[in-house]
Amino acid sequence: MLARVKVLWSHHRGLLLAFIAMLCVAGYFAVNAVAAAIYWNDPRHQDQALAGWMTPRYVAQSYDLPPRILGPALFFEPGDPPRRRRLEDIASANNVTLEELQQRVIEAAAAFRDGRDD
Repeated sequence: MLARVKVLWSHHRGLLLAFIAMLCVAGYFAVNAVAAAIYWNDPRHQDQALAGWMTPRYVAQSYDLPPRILGPALFFEPGDPPRRRRLEDIASANNVTLEELQQRVIEAAAAFRDGRDD
């Protein structure tokens, strides 16, 4: 095995380095995918109470809601480009409290889950 690596290193150094770089990139994405799967499958992270630091994407992941369902609950217009806005900024811009926003998300999630074809 070591002899093959030495031959590859001496004759095909660029290809070997490119292969190693691609292995590192694939490993990075594999670790991120596994970490996300573990994080979001933990019951503590599902249907979390809203906090000001959360983003709409985090809420969508936590409540397992598509953007077309979550968007109206967070006062987004259809076709609005997703932005990294914190929930406390969304709440203050729409003159509601986080508790009211929480209630809107819970109602949207319940309606979506009742109509879901699982």
